[in-house]
Amino acid sequence: MEKTLIVSLLKVYHCDRPRHAANGALSRFMDLYNIGQRSGASLVFTNSDKAEIRKVLLATEGIDAAVTSARQWNGLSRSESLNYGCDEKLTDSAVRVRRIAIKALPGAEMLLDRQRICLPVGSNLDLDWRWVAQHCDHTSVLVVENWEAFEGIHQVTFDLSKAGKNPLVVFRGSPVYRQDYVVSLLSALSLPVFAFVDYDPAGLVIAQSLPYFTGIIAPPMSLLETAITTAKNQDRYLGQLPQAQAVLNAATHPDIVEQWQLLKIHGKALPQEHFLLSLDKIVNR
Repeated sequence: MEKTLIVSLLKVYHCDRPRHAANGALSRFMDLYNIGQRSGASLVFTNSDKAEIRKVLLATEGIDAAVTSARQWNGLSRSESLNYGCDEKLTDSAVRVRRIAIKALPGAEMLLDRQRICLPVGSNLDLDWRWVAQHCDHTSVLVVENWEAFEGIHQVTFDLSKAGKNPLVVFRGSPVYRQDYVVSLLSALSLPVFAFVDYDPAGLVIAQSLPYFTGIIAPPMSLLETAITTAKNQDRYLGQLPQAQAVLNAATHPDIVEQWQLLKIHGKALPQEHFLLSLDKIVNR
């Protein structure tokens, strides 16, 4: 039974009014179980109907409507929600709450909780940002904008040592890993933060907005300019200008200023993945 229907049925059960709006979920339920009656644009559920609703919920979902409200699962974890029904997805809590993705640079060890942790190439840890903030023994942070570049940090074709001897590598975030958790982590750590982002206006704005931003990670300027010259992402560059131009024109950090001038000269954008070796190249090295 879908979550919206379960919530609707619980609201019907606990409501003193017999008349309810005929939404799609309730209408389908009435047709399937022959519980309730249509009255114009509404559905009517008597006390007898409510008793039948309780029986259906108990038999199909393990939910006792007599002791369960429509908001029973709000704020619960998936495991906690099983105390009130057999479907862990009834909670409104998102998966990976407060989780971030972290790793170390290739050949380096993660320094967490006074331990040295070696991870396989291409892997990462998924941890609560609050725990990381309390147990991180790294002395700098490298934030990576895109997942492919984070996952393949071992494939980067230029030197990353500007970010420090052994930075904590953090994925900036996405719908799976929320970006505000990363911001909270950076604020709590109070360490120098380096940004490996796309070489476009949006990427520069992202870098500049990071707490404790210290510098951009990029290849030598001559190599970067050659790559941008041959890039074909002019539309991407132009599309980002309305939101980014004023912010970047006012920038004072030397890395931001230098790269912004380069982008303006060529009017193109370059994704950070441009500087990743393909898997075929790695295998054949």
